[in-house]
Parts: sequence; structure tokens; C-alpha cells
Amino acid sequence: MHASLLDQEQKSRAASRNQGSSPATNDPVYIDVRTPQEFEEVHIPRARNIPLPDLHKFVDELRRIESKSPLLLVCRTQNRAKIAYEFLTNSGLTNCSVLEAGITGWVNEGKPIVQGQKRISLEGQVRAIAGAFILVGVGLGLTVHSGFLLLPTIVGVGLLHAGLTDSCLMGMLLSQLPYNRIRK
Repeated sequence: MHASLLDQEQKSRAASRNQGSSPATNDPVYIDVRTPQEFEEVHIPRARNIPLPDLHKFVDELRRIESKSPLLLVCRTQNRAKIAYEFLTNSGLTNCSVLEAGITGWVNEGKPIVQGQKRISLEGQVRAIAGAFILVGVGLGLTVHSGFLLLPTIVGVGLLHAGLTDSCLMGMLLSQLPYNRIRK
């Protein structure tokens, strides 16, 4: 990585000093690359949510922003923020860094946050529903008719496909439910 940990620490300290004031030219602009659901649950005041899969759509806008203020990339623990950092630096942005320890560290340090509604993550919902389908399919297959064993087979194929392609049909369908939509 091009940004040193010292740079990240200085930007993080500067950000926490300036939480109560209006943004100044050298204050970092927080770009939170988590999902909208994670962002709604807890985020840094004035942070902007740009989910990692959508980051490519905002490169030009981020380039304009970073010409005036440094970008401080945020995720839960740093993993997605590091991916975003690599993508942005490879796209020519030079005034960005990763928030050390992510939002988890930020919260643990008692820094100011905006807290919203706690929800089950989309991944958790997919796992719970897939597990339920498998249990029901096996149970019905062993007690009612062996044809019900097709249900866990279909779920297993779907999970395998999701793992190999990083695309989950069940997750996409669940994200459309009102429970998973962000209320404005």
C-alpha cells in the first residue's frame, strides 16, 4: 500500500477532532464501502456509503473530491477498504487511505457514530433460509417421499454456484424484500 499507517493514524485523529465542525478543506471525506444495510446499522457521521461493488461507478466523482480533501476508506475491519484502496489507487487516485481497524475499531474507541436499525445481514438471511430448506427437504425426504431430497440438492447446487461465481440468486431476491430496503 502507498499510504503509511502513520498517515492513516493522523487522518483518523484529524477526523475525530473535526466531527463537531463543518467539513474543512483538509478534513477527510469518509467513504464507507460496506453494504447499505451495514451502513444503516452504524456509520461515521457525514460518511458517504458507496458499496464496494459500485465503487467503479464513482471513480470520476471521487477523483474530484480527493482533489480537495483526502478520502478515508471505511469498512467493518479493513478488508473491503483495502480492496477499494487498491482499486482507487490503480485508477489514479492518490489522496486516499484506509481507516485503521475499520468501523469496528472506531466504535470500540468510543468515537461518534450514527446508529440505525439492527438487522440480520443479507448473508445471514441466505444461510438461515438455505439451512432451513436443506433440513426440511431431508426431513420430508426421509419421512414422506424421497422426491423431497431434490430440495436440498437444488439448494446445494445454488450455494456451489454462488461460491464459484460470487453471485447469489437467493441474496438478490432477498435484497428486494421490504425488510432489506433502506428507508429514506
